[in-house]
Amino acid sequence: MHAGTRNALRSKSMRVGWIGLGAIGTPMAQRVLGAGHRLVAYARGAGQEAIARQGGELSADYRAIAAGCEVLGVCLFNDAQVRATLLDGGALAAMPRGAVLALHTTGSPALARKLGDLAPLGVQVIDACFSGGPQEVREGRLTIMVGGDAAAVARAQPVLSSFGSPISHVGPLGAGQTLKLLNNLLFAANLKHAAEVIGLAKEQGLDPLLAAKIIQSASGASMAMSRFVHAQPEQMMPAVWPYLAKDVSTVAASAHDAGLNLASFDAVIAHFTQATGSE
Repeated sequence: MHAGTRNALRSKSMRVGWIGLGAIGTPMAQRVLGAGHRLVAYARGAGQEAIARQGGELSADYRAIAAGCEVLGVCLFNDAQVRATLLDGGALAAMPRGAVLALHTTGSPALARKLGDLAPLGVQVIDACFSGGPQEVREGRLTIMVGGDAAAVARAQPVLSSFGSPISHVGPLGAGQTLKLLNNLLFAANLKHAAEVIGLAKEQGLDPLLAAKIIQSASGASMAMSRFVHAQPEQMMPAVWPYLAKDVSTVAASAHDAGLNLASFDAVIAHFTQATGSE
């Protein structure tokens, strides 16, 4: 896509619905507002006041939010919440012809494809998964991997570009979820091993934070090791555990359904699905 086209897309004001005002969803919605889009968010979550202060609207009606949008962003925790909101709550069925559902929740590719099958005539679904945290959101540089129809991705681009760069169209609906799950499986493996290495360093009488800092500047550097430069494993792991346990369980189930062999990750899958965040 040429720079002129990207700029034109970014400058187009759109009617955006937003469901999911959590630690990541709130700054994402704030970036959407900051880009000049009109936003109505579901009135639940710690970010309600921040959205209202920035000029966004709040509603407690899933269907009303969906019915008035051109793009509906959904940033919930798991598949169960997505089903409860979009299917049981009626949000998907209420979307108008020409609208795009941008699914940001990390979940199963099968559910993303099911939503595409159940979408009303003229409504398209994309799975716009992302990698990054609140700081990356605030700086507009979430890495976004999108699955779905190219025309639908292009229609959602003005919204996606408000909080993400790079934005990569990686294949048909479900492909974004697949790539994000594989990314998170690798991160979980790296995090497990990095925590074990820091534990070994501590056993040998080394300062664990100093050890992490030095390794992070050497050949053992990784995104996972960077997490231990300022916090020891017993401090940091409980915070990320619910997310990684959910994602690792999802990728294991999805791989089983697809007939994929994840034998080399058996220890990682067992670690995150059979243990607890305090271990």
